[in-house]
Amino acid sequence: MKKILLFLFFYLLSFPVLQAQRVGLVLSGGGAKGLTHIGIIRALEENHIPIDYIAGTSIGAIIGSLYAMGYTTQEMISLFSSDNFKLWYSGEIERKYMYYFRENPFTPELYSASLSLKDPSKTKKPQLFPVSVVNPIQMNLIFLELYAGATAACEENFDKLLVPFRCVASDTYQKKTMILREGNLGDAVRASMSFPLMFKPIRINGRLAYDGGLYNNFPSDVMINDFKPDIIIGSVVADERTEAEENDLIGQLNNMIMDRSDYELPDSLGILLTFNCNDVGLLDFQKLEELSYKGYDRTIAMMDSIKKRIPRRVDADSLSARRKAYRNNFPELCFKNIYIQGANQYQQEYIKKEFRKNTDDVFSYENLKQGYFRLLSGNAFSEIIPQTKYNPVEKNYDLYLDVKMKNELSIYIGGNVSTTNSNQIYLGAGYQDLHYYSKEFILDGQIGKIYNNLQFMARMDINSEIPKSFRFITSSNSFDYFKKEKLFNRNSKPAFVKKEEHFAKLLLAIPFLQSQKAEFGVTYGQLKDSYFQDNVIDFSKDRYDESDYLLSGGSISFNGSTLDSRQYATKGYSEALTAQIYTGEERFRSGLKPSNNKDSYKKGHTWLQLSYQRESYYKI
Repeated sequence: MKKILLFLFFYLLSFPVLQAQRVGLVLSGGGAKGLTHIGIIRALEENHIPIDYIAGTSIGAIIGSLYAMGYTTQEMISLFSSDNFKLWYSGEIERKYMYYFRENPFTPELYSASLSLKDPSKTKKPQLFPVSVVNPIQMNLIFLELYAGATAACEENFDKLLVPFRCVASDTYQKKTMILREGNLGDAVRASMSFPLMFKPIRINGRLAYDGGLYNNFPSDVMINDFKPDIIIGSVVADERTEAEENDLIGQLNNMIMDRSDYELPDSLGILLTFNCNDVGLLDFQKLEELSYKGYDRTIAMMDSIKKRIPRRVDADSLSARRKAYRNNFPELCFKNIYIQGANQYQQEYIKKEFRKNTDDVFSYENLKQGYFRLLSGNAFSEIIPQTKYNPVEKNYDLYLDVKMKNELSIYIGGNVSTTNSNQIYLGAGYQDLHYYSKEFILDGQIGKIYNNLQFMARMDINSEIPKSFRFITSSNSFDYFKKEKLFNRNSKPAFVKKEEHFAKLLLAIPFLQSQKAEFGVTYGQLKDSYFQDNVIDFSKDRYDESDYLLSGGSISFNGSTLDSRQYATKGYSEALTAQIYTGEERFRSGLKPSNNKDSYKKGHTWLQLSYQRESYYKI
């Protein structure tokens, strides 16, 4: 009896110790290789192994944050395999959000530079290459949608997430690690994954923050210092550092900017899972299933030793209930108050009208998304960074927009260099400004042996309940087909033709669906053709025959485009349905016998023209 009582006494003494055992999970960076982390978490949960704290870098921060805010592993897999996630690393705009109404016709510049007339310090140098491979236009918005609810629920304190969480970013100016414990969860995760040149960095507390893997790719020290767990499970998917080949740009970049990270854990403190994923690239997210199972299988193989080190268990139903209760605290993503930085009062009013009609209107995330892409479709904004902060009084979110306006003056340079007579130079200058309405002026032209052009365009967009766009275009073009410079041409009849076009147009456009517009226009123009019609020409006596056309008319057009490139598109479509009516007078004057009236005449023309054009691209 005494032995039994003594056993029970010591068992009860040890029971609180067992209960108090706390487990931390540390996830390394490594790009798409980090999808193995999902399999590890799945294996731990299936075997009721607790995860009390979580820390990660880069892809480890993404997966760690999702788990910390209540995502299941199946929900993570659904997210990473979704079309929505592909927008993260492609930067593409979904076709249904392309706002064709605000887009100007393509111009042929190769290089451009912008100047600020109001603040010369904002003048930008010409950029031969983009700041990042991935356009941040999608990521700015997707991170808001994904993390706004969790940021509100934890009150911007990462200790108050379902699972307390840490991630790290890199301050490259001060050459040190940034440990992110509070603030906007989406910003923290995005900073942790912003690999230089691949993704554009963001500012955290006024400092540019890059991928945490530059200085600390396995934040086990952060886990130990911040949470002091009894035991750590670590997952390392990063490749061993090796000398890069001369053609391996990413490898060279890694070696130049990344410090060596400590991927070790003391045996007394942790269990380390390492993976060899040398055949997986930075953005090979299509290998999701393979990598997830790789992490799962390796963890299951080590489960006996994990269970020996971690005797504590967590009930699956209890965890599911806690997860559901926590996510039920995420406020619905609706907005009311809008605060704008980087724009004057008139510009702020213009911006706000894109999201709501009246000041007191509450608008949804879908309204935000549509307005966001509408604003960026024009030429007034270079970037808009949206952020949210939950307002418990209004019971919705305040929307904060960090707006980067484009400089007022732009200069364009382009052209074509050829061994034939089709050499061409393109020059242009544009001015744009935004107040209550948007206005833009462009003067551009082309100089070449065959084709010359000078064009002026003025545009004014009125952001009313039904948006309207007014454009005035005047253009002068000339074509000179004097020289043909083609080999093996047996045509003995000379084709000395000159053509001139001069016209002015006034156009009114209104949006028609999301990717189309209806356009109404009136036009006045003059066409002049100068040509010879005979085989034998005496240049000392003969003059060109001339045909002049004075025309005026009107047009109605429904047109739109979702093409992904101005040249050599690979997907999308472009279509136009146009009705035009013109009337005018044709005048002919003979160059051979200008004094003979019968060789000159006038004739009136009136015609109606209907046309439909469509250009589509499909994957084969």
